[in-house]
Amino acid sequence: MKTLLTTTLLSLCTFPALAASNQCSLQFKDDLVIAPATVQLQRGQQDLWKIDQRGQLWLDNKAVRTDASTQQALTDYQAGLRSQSRATVVLVADALQLANEAVGTAIANLGVNQQPLTSTANQAIAGLKNHIDRLVVSNGDEIRIYGSQVNQPDGGLERELEQAIEQTIAQLTGAVMMNVGAAMMQANGPADQRMAQVGQKMAQFGSQMKQQMQQKGKALEQRGNAICAELQQLDRLEQQIQQAVPAMQSYDLID
Repeated sequence: MKTLLTTTLLSLCTFPALAASNQCSLQFKDDLVIAPATVQLQRGQQDLWKIDQRGQLWLDNKAVRTDASTQQALTDYQAGLRSQSRATVVLVADALQLANEAVGTAIANLGVNQQPLTSTANQAIAGLKNHIDRLVVSNGDEIRIYGSQVNQPDGGLERELEQAIEQTIAQLTGAVMMNVGAAMMQANGPADQRMAQVGQKMAQFGSQMKQQMQQKGKALEQRGNAICAELQQLDRLEQQIQQAVPAMQSYDLID
């Protein structure tokens, strides 16, 4: 059950538009800042490029002159990055909420004391959310995506999320086993029969979790596909910009 839940949670809680997929991905090496008036790529505190809502481009803090076609492409590019970044932030938040609801539903069907289990589940998923909140920070009208941490060459982000999810599941599984086990030990009947009932309850819990996430996750998958389709359009804009401004090839974001 632990492996099953870990795989399911990982598929829901990784960034749908930031993680590599067969259709699209954002390949960050640096940090993307979505501000009210500009979109900019930063390395540390230094702007690598910046685009305002009129399509004006700056490279290394120096304004770049472009023709009308390229300026329009830059306008659409920054607007698309702004829109899809916000959509991804909302999607990740909804995925975490889904995980929380699925766990709650499975707990409710266990037929045991729910309060301590619910408290443990809430704390565990809150811990997972804290890991993700360090990578994508939303503050009012500004979003910072710490791409320098998202696509680490050594796969650090994936391992970090896996570890966080493993910890979440370990806490939850341990609490469920203790609660169900305690309830079964108080029941009548032979010990082997009671232990079999514990195993049956745990298997039922895992099955219900999977079913809940699969049912509710379809809508999230559709939204992720919509984000991906938009990214594919942005990729074409990015290629157009790179042809007009070759220096932008060094900052290829969309694959």
